[in-house]
Amino acid sequence: MAMEKTIAVVLCLAALVVVTMSVPTPTADGLETKDMCSKNLATKVGLWGGNGGSAQDLKEAPKRLESITIRSNYSIDSIQFSYFDQTGQKRSSGRWGGPDGTDHKINLGSSEFVKEVSGTYNMFNGEVCLTSFKLLTNTRTWGPWAEENGTRFTITAPSGSSIVGFFARGGRYLDAIGVYLNKV
Repeated sequence: MAMEKTIAVVLCLAALVVVTMSVPTPTADGLETKDMCSKNLATKVGLWGGNGGSAQDLKEAPKRLESITIRSNYSIDSIQFSYFDQTGQKRSSGRWGGPDGTDHKINLGSSEFVKEVSGTYNMFNGEVCLTSFKLLTNTRTWGPWAEENGTRFTITAPSGSSIVGFFARGGRYLDAIGVYLNKV
């Protein structure tokens, strides 16, 4: 089943260009993908991390990220972000994960977009969660935040596309992360 979903993602992304990324570790939800290529909407890829927390997702397909806030200390505590949906309306995600840690807010420039996210996940305080997180835009690098230890993951947007949003599992920490991809 996971292989079929991986193939569906690759075929969907072929319209964008070939994607190169680490193979995600399946979570309780398995490898999640959502085929929105036929509607010219964002493509959902992931999850990387643990099975804890509850599923968090967007109600409207994203088109462009505006800002991202990561809270971290020894692990990644939470993520929240604002984005523009497919109709151009500004939307915000709630905080996914816990309230602890220090805020690291990124405001993306009008022509800036996220090309890659990477990090690690490992056991922390009795649960598997993200232990580090890093963002690479077309102009800057942000992070890594927290402590880089555990299983590494990297999600690189294909040429001509960018990471435009996230979905996750969150509880006390940010347990797992996935991304939405869309054409630039």
